[in-house]
Order: sequence, then C-alpha cells, then structure tokens
Amino acid sequence: MTRTTHTTSNDEHEHEHDSDLMQTALVECALGIHRNIAACHAHIACGGGVHALTAALMLPCYRAEFRKLVQSLSSAQERELRTALEALHESACDA
Repeated sequence: MTRTTHTTSNDEHEHEHDSDLMQTALVECALGIHRNIAACHAHIACGGGVHALTAALMLPCYRAEFRKLVQSLSSAQERELRTALEALHESACDA
C-alpha cells in the first residue's frame, strides 16, 4: 500500500514536471513568433526586394498566430512571456 502511494506521488511529480515543460514550451513558441515578427519588420524597413515582399505577406500570419497563442496562455505564462519580452526590449535598447 505504501508503494502505491509512492508511485502516485511520482506520477504526480512527473505530471507537474510535464505541465511545467508545456508551459515553458508555449512561452518559447510565443517568443519565437515574436522574433519572426521583428524580423519581418526589419526586412520591410530595409525596403524592396523579395525578402521585404515575403515579410509583408507573412507578417499578418505571424501576428494572428501570436495573438491566438497569447490568448491561450495562463496568467503565469503571460507573466513569464511579458518578463522575457521586457528583457529583450531592454537588451535591444542597450545595444
């Protein structure tokens, strides 16, 4: 009977660990999409050419996906994403 309790405890720990990984994965995905949005803006700012055209076509898709993903985040994930984005913004301003 103690063994079963121990197994349940391990299962609960594994579930919590998987949940933490899932939360981090969603935030990392949102950060990746944000980087793609920034890259699109950079290509568009450089003007003409195939890269600017492609970026202009892809930008609405990236924005929609980012918005959709952010809406699905928990409060904790939103805070984690906001903190990461603020750090990116600060590092870009320092550069």
